[in-house]
Amino acid sequence: MKLVVTLAVFGLIFAFSLVAHAQEERAAEDVPAVIRKVIEAAKPGGEPAPAKAEPKRDDEGASEVPRAPIVPLGPKFIRLHLQDGSVMSGDLSVAEVTVATPFGKLVIPIDRLRSFTPGLDSNPKAAETIEALVNKLSSDDFKTREQAHKDLAAMGGRVQTELAQHLGTDNAELKRHLSEILKEIEEGAEEASDDENGNAVSQPWIRLDTVVTTDFTVTGKVEPQEFTITSKYGPLKIALGDIAKAERESGAREALRKSLTVSGNSLAQRGFKGTGIRVQAGDKISLKADGNIVLTPWGNNAQSSPDGMPNYGWYVPNQIPCGALVGRIGDKGQVMKLGRSITFVAKTTGVLQLAIGVPSQQSGEGNQFPGEYKVNIKVEPK
Repeated sequence: MKLVVTLAVFGLIFAFSLVAHAQEERAAEDVPAVIRKVIEAAKPGGEPAPAKAEPKRDDEGASEVPRAPIVPLGPKFIRLHLQDGSVMSGDLSVAEVTVATPFGKLVIPIDRLRSFTPGLDSNPKAAETIEALVNKLSSDDFKTREQAHKDLAAMGGRVQTELAQHLGTDNAELKRHLSEILKEIEEGAEEASDDENGNAVSQPWIRLDTVVTTDFTVTGKVEPQEFTITSKYGPLKIALGDIAKAERESGAREALRKSLTVSGNSLAQRGFKGTGIRVQAGDKISLKADGNIVLTPWGNNAQSSPDGMPNYGWYVPNQIPCGALVGRIGDKGQVMKLGRSITFVAKTTGVLQLAIGVPSQQSGEGNQFPGEYKVNIKVEPK
């Protein structure tokens, strides 16, 4: 009797183990392969599966050049930049402006405007101020001449055209001051064009008003001479002469700016450095770079700027010299020399990548190129 009971107990235990094993197999089928590998590795005697790194894509972390959402504008909406530096937006009280030209009057709807810039004839106070300062340049009083010089120079590029008209004077003192002021203005314009913040250079004042439409540009006399603009703060009357510039948004994408550094050891043969900027075909790319790297294979006294040093060899024979800053768009993009300054239009879509070109025989890991290039990039969407 005891033997029968014992066999029955063993039979039940064996049946339960079969059921449990079947349940484990079904559960294992529901577990993803990656998790099963972890479970197997955790078992006694199990070997951990080697982790396989996912290849890093070039466009990971890349940012699209921002595309400003196109917000429908009202037919009378405009943004006014005033002479005192303030800016206000709202709807004009008129649906169109008239431009009187030598060939007749043009009636332009506000919704067809891109911008208009009043000239000196619409701002008689500014015209009188400039004329008075020019006259003071030939004053007998030294302090009066110097103060007028400083005041005109401070006006910048806006007075460039007006001052140039007086260069034919017979007054030697006046001519000297005018020449010096114009030179100062030109130097200031060059510095502004190199400004990495992209500060705009003031356009020279002309006598007539300039009107830019969606189809053409015309100069003449804008009417009316006074506008009423309705903003969220209420209506406000503004004289044409108080306006520095009026403009309407075009709905275009915004420009993107970015600054970064490229290490001297970021050699093209070792791999390009992604900028994180994804450009589209047709985008305008402007790049400025400075800095130096040491070309140690030729000695610690050998240095290169972003333009490269052909005396030390070529990355691309007779095209891209040693040490030059180079770039491409996408992993398969054509490599081009960027150098210290360049502006070009992207022919393809992809992530902008940068590197430094050196001769292949000098690109081995044993060679080091201390230093870096500081790069400022601006991308203007098409």
